[in-house]
This record gives sequence, structure tokens and C-alpha cells, in this order.
Amino acid sequence: MREDLHLSCGDQVLDASLYGGVSEALVILAPPHPLMGGSRNDPRLVYLAEELEKNEISALCVDYGSYGGGKREIEDIMAAIEFMDEQVELLGVLGYSFGAVVSSNAVARRSDVIKGFATLAILKGIEKVNVDLSSSCPKLLIHGRSDRIAPFSDFEELYLGANGEKEQLALETDHFFGGVMGIVSENVCDFFRRVLLG
Repeated sequence: MREDLHLSCGDQVLDASLYGGVSEALVILAPPHPLMGGSRNDPRLVYLAEELEKNEISALCVDYGSYGGGKREIEDIMAAIEFMDEQVELLGVLGYSFGAVVSSNAVARRSDVIKGFATLAILKGIEKVNVDLSSSCPKLLIHGRSDRIAPFSDFEELYLGANGEKEQLALETDHFFGGVMGIVSENVCDFFRRVLLG
């Protein structure tokens, strides 16, 4: 079940889609680069949101507001965290590509409420923002060995430097995870079931 929502973020209103209603546990999903077509309707995020819903975890896919080189998008994810923190007990975050960089910074700022953080195709940084994996919450980092946008060597370096309990999944795929979303969703759902629902 999908419900479209509108979230207030400063002088902007963000569009979002909620899957599974409001339950005890929820994961916020941050999309890839908005100037490259990234949105809450990204097929990989929608697939994951629907699979999380089947696993009794709600999911919120968020659109960014006006483009801000990453800095404003951090505030957008922060606004989603603040909004959902008032409604659910257990919060997780997942970011894909650009969204992984942006949401890593939001998670680092709100590690007091985020119980788990997952990434797909994480980058070292984008324009004005570097990745921040300093939060102590459990992490799952998923990457393609043939990723030409976010090189696998960068991923290995980021994983080694990430704080807290962490695990990785390296797959024989590229930046777009063609043909492996079943494996990705199984691992994502297992991870969030464990860190959110115990």
C-alpha cells in the first residue's frame, strides 16, 4: 500500500511516498542524484520499499527539494527523520549513490535516533559534501564490483573506515544493480529486521 505525503522542510514542501502505513519500524530511503533523474520513484528504491513492507517494516521514499549540491539535500533527509521520529519507535535509513552520501551525513547528525544505516553504491563524496560514516549505528554497505561511477576500490576504503558494527555485500554487478535486486532486497530486509525488530 502506497500513500503519497508532503513533508515540510524550511521554505519547501517535500514529496514522499509511504509504503506499509505507519508501523513500529520504518526505513527512510534516499534517492540517487536528482539532476540525473533520481527520485522517490527510482525502481530500485520502490522495489526495496515494497519488500520492506512485506517484512512488516514501513518505508518512506523521499524526493529532494530544490537542488543544493548535497548540502540542502542533507536537510531534506533530516526533515524526513524529524517527521518520522515523531510517529514511529524504530528508524533506519537507506541511501543509494548520491543518496548514500547525503543520508550518511544526516545519520551522523541524528545517530541518537537511527538504529541502522544501509547503502547502495556509496560514493566518497558529491560536489560540496563528503561521505560521513562516523555514526556508531550498525551499517550494511552493498556495492557492485563493476561499478564505474563509484569505483569498488573507493568502496573498500570507505568500508574499512566506517565506524561501528558493519557488514558488506559485494556483488558481480554495476552501479545500477541489474539482475541482483532480489539478493539486495533479501540482505536489506534481513539487516533491518535484525537491527530494528531484533
